[in-house]
Amino acid sequence: MAFLANRSNAGLGFDPFRNFFPGLAPWHGLEITKTESGYTVEIPVAGFRPEQIDVTLDQNVLTISGKAEKRQFTRSLLLPDEINSESIGAKVEDGMLTLTLNFHPKAQPKKIAVEYSKNVTQ
Repeated sequence: MAFLANRSNAGLGFDPFRNFFPGLAPWHGLEITKTESGYTVEIPVAGFRPEQIDVTLDQNVLTISGKAEKRQFTRSLLLPDEINSESIGAKVEDGMLTLTLNFHPKAQPKKIAVEYSKNVTQ
């Protein structure tokens, strides 16, 4: 994925996916885009039916594989810690598999109610 470091969106800062696919050429069609809420990964899967595509997560490694009668593919992504593994989405539309990798929700401050006893003497 060395080509990702040279993409036009290099101004986004650190790209945690830049070393996941050494030697992967841009003509493979893998596209990773950073968004405000996480990353979107697009992988062309033309000719594969949705039931022929598997997406699995094991120890922060997301593996995408497809197997048809005459061909198959496998891609693996090591997810950065900032990705919420509980909210990964996968959708196939028009020959393109789109993975949605959301960041962990930012911790929100929680207001804690202070209880008191009404029998307090002054």
